[in-house]
Amino acid sequence: MKINRKYSIALKFISIILVVVCIVYANISRGKAEINGLNIDIEYNGNDTLVTATALKNIMASKIPDINTFTINDIDRKKIEDIIKQNPYIESSNVSVSIKGTIQINAVQRTPIVRIIQNSKQFYLDNNGKYIPASRINNPNVIIASGYIIGTINDEMNKKNIDTTENDISRIYKLATYLIEHKDLKPLFDHIYICQNGDIELVPKVGNHTIVIGDLNNLDEKFENLFAIYNKGFSNIGWDSYKKINLKFKNQVVCTKK
Repeated sequence: MKINRKYSIALKFISIILVVVCIVYANISRGKAEINGLNIDIEYNGNDTLVTATALKNIMASKIPDINTFTINDIDRKKIEDIIKQNPYIESSNVSVSIKGTIQINAVQRTPIVRIIQNSKQFYLDNNGKYIPASRINNPNVIIASGYIIGTINDEMNKKNIDTTENDISRIYKLATYLIEHKDLKPLFDHIYICQNGDIELVPKVGNHTIVIGDLNNLDEKFENLFAIYNKGFSNIGWDSYKKINLKFKNQVVCTKK
């Protein structure tokens, strides 16, 4: 009985060793296998297409032109991820290699929330306040900001974490984010305008009036006052009676007639 038990233990031990050897051998063999193609998938999260998989493949071809001659062991996943993320439209990327040797790149496109027109130049900010250049493929349907915009931002600034908290770019981003987060406000406006005196105005999609909010202080109160005017005042007087609604003063709304 003792001999049989020892024999059984020995067999189990040998079996484990064989399994480990097979796994190691398989990994070594797989690592020596050549790369067999490149596949790129982009997650757009319901947004307009700003960059295509073909464009990213072209970037890869320019950065690592001989990648198809690599073995699986030669692949530097971190390097490939960094190359893909250098594209200003890409927020993140993940790289894996299949058993057959296919490089799989899964990328996530940035989400633009506002289009800024500044000194005849146009660019976007994403939901993290990052710069996105205008795309040759699409113009995303987001709120537009224009006017006397002070300050600047670009992709190089993003990489260096340059502080833009005191300029109009940051104010535009904060207001656009506020409007998106409040679902009852987002459908109402299509334009943010920075006045020469620094006041912020909003242009609604309906009506021929503008709304002055001044600065970003007390936004909840300001928009509560605006809805009160819309629901009570405009229901009796009509949308076209005023050319400007001023919400910048605390506890009051100043309406300017046409």
